[in-house]
Amino acid sequence: MGNYKYLMAWFTIHSMFYSIVTFITHMGFHIHGGTIMMFTVSNIFSLPRYGIWILFGICSICSGCVLLILCIQFVYRYFAMNHSKNLKFFTGWRRLYFVLFVLFVSIIYGSCGFVGINSTPEKDLRIRQAMSEVYGVSPDNINYIGIEYFERTETNKIVVNWLSITAASVINCYFISMVTIILYCGMKTYKKVCIKTAHLSNHMYIQRQLFIALLVQTLTPTILIFIPCMIFYLIPLFEYPMGPDSNIVSLTLVTYPIIDPIGVIYIIKNYRLYVKKLFTIKICCPSCKNQTNSQPEGLIQVRAYSENNESLRFNSIQSGHLGV
Repeated sequence: MGNYKYLMAWFTIHSMFYSIVTFITHMGFHIHGGTIMMFTVSNIFSLPRYGIWILFGICSICSGCVLLILCIQFVYRYFAMNHSKNLKFFTGWRRLYFVLFVLFVSIIYGSCGFVGINSTPEKDLRIRQAMSEVYGVSPDNINYIGIEYFERTETNKIVVNWLSITAASVINCYFISMVTIILYCGMKTYKKVCIKTAHLSNHMYIQRQLFIALLVQTLTPTILIFIPCMIFYLIPLFEYPMGPDSNIVSLTLVTYPIIDPIGVIYIIKNYRLYVKKLFTIKICCPSCKNQTNSQPEGLIQVRAYSENNESLRFNSIQSGHLGV
């Protein structure tokens, strides 16, 4: 495991923090014409508007961190199997580089939502009224940030917001880069694992488990994070009125940290057996205890376990045969 356990702990703690912040803000997503918005209709702490924007910023930064930490995990496994000397970058004070890099990139990612939508009092009121009709709340309870690709004037003329388009392009490049790195490192790691485990007697069993585990860890973020977010950022270009259905993105973002470890725990047999052992309540009846205590003296219990079903299993061996 080495320093990989610190990456896993970092990812777990950060994912829980992200889920808590999302729960507090009741973050949702909405598409209005050529604009995508992150919004909330809840203000449980009665914060001023800038306070809610700060929470929005924390949510955006945290979502970027989750993806980046996941990507670093794949890079670590790739280095461990193919370029072990590069693992030195994950030791000692060098780990600070990764922390600072993750924070820097995530802040850029989070700030893309604050580039503005050329808001005016009239436009702001129009957006709030449209959203209040959809979600059945007062316009005063709606707070949002967004990226505006374009807007239509009264004469139906399209006015492009190039600053917002640039921000959306940065976000999509971020998603594409993460997917590319994860897929590349995942495939390279699996191929190397196949070579490293080829001499083992249960080679195919290990390969099958690791392949499925890597497949799940690659497909899960792709299906629950990358694809929904990329679709969400592309749909406004076509002015498709998704309305409340846009919130599927918020559901998939907070679901991913739960689904990913459950899939791996279920696939890897050792993990699965350990979790089963934790949640299994063993009830020993008095007759079972009597049977255990009534074993002949000098009988040694030997239990061997193997993944190969054809291997021998010895239940007991007389101590006399062992020269005891």
